[in-house]
Amino acid sequence: MSGIKSDLIEFDLTKDKCFVCGRKANTVEHLFPKWLQHKFNLWDQKIHIPNETTISYKQLLIPLCKKCNNEVYGQLENKIKSGNASDAEIWRWANKMHFGLTLKNQFLEWDRKNPGNKIGDIISPSDPLEQSRHFLHCVSGDFTCSPDPFGSVFKFQLDYEEDFNFIHIINSQSIYACLGDVIYIVFVKDGQTMKEDIAIKEDYESILSGKYKMQDALFFYAKCIEYMDRYTYSIPIVFSGKQILKFGKATLRDEKPFDKEKFSAICNRFGITWIDSNDINKSP
Repeated sequence: MSGIKSDLIEFDLTKDKCFVCGRKANTVEHLFPKWLQHKFNLWDQKIHIPNETTISYKQLLIPLCKKCNNEVYGQLENKIKSGNASDAEIWRWANKMHFGLTLKNQFLEWDRKNPGNKIGDIISPSDPLEQSRHFLHCVSGDFTCSPDPFGSVFKFQLDYEEDFNFIHIINSQSIYACLGDVIYIVFVKDGQTMKEDIAIKEDYESILSGKYKMQDALFFYAKCIEYMDRYTYSIPIVFSGKQILKFGKATLRDEKPFDKEKFSAICNRFGITWIDSNDINKSP
């Protein structure tokens, strides 16, 4: 995605500053909140990070000031925990997760045996972290964004309980979160481009109209990721001190042919299997 304009000031990312507002951090909080870790017994479980190693959920800590912790994210987490969060609130929660995980890459070593280069030095988001932090401000105060939610939010309500599952993809700035009986798929900065696409919208509505399982949501997410890789859009976005504004429609800049091997690899990464129907038809 391109077409972003910004007048933001660089933000010094350090471990002693609140990762939201930049004030002195007088508390450290779990990026994956305690209620979530308790519910799914995540404390000692491992999450894979971009350097192909793992870290325990309880070790993913972020610096916060008490104001942001209590007044901003405490209320937001309660909404997510209750399952009563609106699309705008789900999007704001996804902002926190995306930025927090990307921020941790600035402090974690790429090679723990040979320290020197951080994960963030090797794998960088397409937008600087300062712009990502600006999106984070939409959570509180009189900061506004248009549209709201600014990103595409897809929600799947299951009629049964699933195991916890979480996927964060830096390049697409998206998360997939299965929280028991509800699944959220959020593209943080796409200006609702994915939600507005006719083919994706029809696919999403088709899934919701029938009986579906977690695998259906994962397959939908895989198709969305493939879509973002295949199509390059320019999204006109303006950042100001207290607003993020999308003006006009996204413009298609480039289109690549469908790569079934790449799509199959995405599906495999998500733990699902995809077989091209054309290959089946060619079988003797």
